Amino acid sequence: MVEIIKDCDRIHLFRNISKEEIEKMFRCSKTVERSFEDGSYVFRQGETPKNLFLVLEGTVMISKDFASGKRDVLFMVGQGDVFGEMFLFADAKTYWYDAITQGKVSVLEIPWEFFYCFCSNACEHHRMITRNMLEIQSEKNFTMTRKLHLLSGTTLRERIALWLLEQTVDGRTDIIKLNMNREELADYLGTTRPSLSRELMKMQQEQLIEVDKNTIKILDRDVLDMLY
Repeated sequence: MVEIIKDCDRIHLFRNISKEEIEKMFRCSKTVERSFEDGSYVFRQGETPKNLFLVLEGTVMISKDFASGKRDVLFMVGQGDVFGEMFLFADAKTYWYDAITQGKVSVLEIPWEFFYCFCSNACEHHRMITRNMLEIQSEKNFTMTRKLHLLSGTTLRERIALWLLEQTVDGRTDIIKLNMNREELADYLGTTRPSLSRELMKMQQEQLIEVDKNTIKILDRDVLDMLY
């Protein structure tokens, strides 16, 4: 965990917490580091929630599988992000989604008891990490609200346009680097891979976008804005 301590300033969970306090927190909470191969389950639907997870390296896909075989990709979690936090204070007895690794992944596993119980010294790092967790939960709620807004698009083209524009919300670039493969992106947008590929091809032929392997470049932002 030495590397994560070095990079703690860039991790929201450890914001305003010193390296010394983080080391103390790891000992106090009995935090462990776990490594996974590509396609592994950090946890599955139906398992009992016990820990908060922080991604040290790699990407984790948060998805929901249905009996019909359909998969709904909820969101992707990258380096420095946490997942499993929505179960921290909820009255949920089991996970209702899967956490699946995309490539090799390393995570920190922090037992929930650390967030529930404050020590007799009322440590400052304990107060700060709880505050940081509340901020993270608020950001995740905003992310899920944005997805609901995305899925409100009546056509696939509208959903694609809105998703592309949201990826460039800062306005600094028109090039989107995909962190999902085509099938996962289709699941995220609530469609099938063939349908997504056809629509992307049509949009490229109309010179709205340019698709190149794992990137999509917006060519006509004004038209995309008008689609939704």
